[in-house]
Amino acid sequence: MVEEAGIPTISIGNDHVRIERIKPPRVALVKFPRGSMFGEPGNVARQRRIIMDMFGGLKTMTTPGEILELPYRWKR
Repeated sequence: MVEEAGIPTISIGNDHVRIERIKPPRVALVKFPRGSMFGEPGNVARQRRIIMDMFGGLKTMTTPGEILELPYRWKR
């Protein structure tokens, strides 16, 4: 409904297979463990970068089902 109203949305996930099954309009893919989609607890700078990357994806991702693979890796 939100997308139909012209408001772009983006999801975040870490499981490529699940993403392909759900088929959200846009996805930011991270290589983090389940439950920690924005990175390590307390790493505010990285969490902010991920959110900003997702906002950037809203501007650049035009193909339905497009996946933005973020370069960040879990450091713990």
